[in-house]
Amino acid sequence: MKTTFVLLLLLLPVTPGIAATKPAVAPSQTSTSGEEASPAMILASQVAEIASTPSLSHKEMARLIAKAVRTAVSAVIEGIKDPTDQLSLARNLAAAAAKAAPNFSDTIIDAVSNLPAFVKVDGAAAQIEEAVNTSIETSEDTTIANPAVNPPRPSATPDFGGPNRGEVVVSPSS
Repeated sequence: MKTTFVLLLLLLPVTPGIAATKPAVAPSQTSTSGEEASPAMILASQVAEIASTPSLSHKEMARLIAKAVRTAVSAVIEGIKDPTDQLSLARNLAAAAAKAAPNFSDTIIDAVSNLPAFVKVDGAAAQIEEAVNTSIETSEDTTIANPAVNPPRPSATPDFGGPNRGEVVVSPSS
């Protein structure tokens, strides 16, 4: 216990130096032409990364995605006074996040709709939901629902013969 505490105290002063050497814009936040990516692209990449992490449970993914969406939307609408402009930006960010992780569309809708800026706006939740659903429907990524590309996994309790249905299970009593 004491040795880990000593190591922690020794390494603690080093971490600000490591953080200072990082570039201001992460490589994943630049487009192919070298210019800065839009907030929607950055949010979509963050959401896709969270949704594709196999070590996280579905509940943990939903919590992290909601946090990322709330943070991004709050940061983008921070200086904007017009509620219409705020809602428009929030719809765009929610749509981008939903395209990146369509399985978490309800989480994204709830995260944006429950922000203080939109709670009192009439119809905000419906507009956000419409934008999310439209973006999922018009998504160019057809591999999500394409069984030829993503075949269904064998069930955990397969019917006779295991995952390969050609196998025959013979009972010792027959």
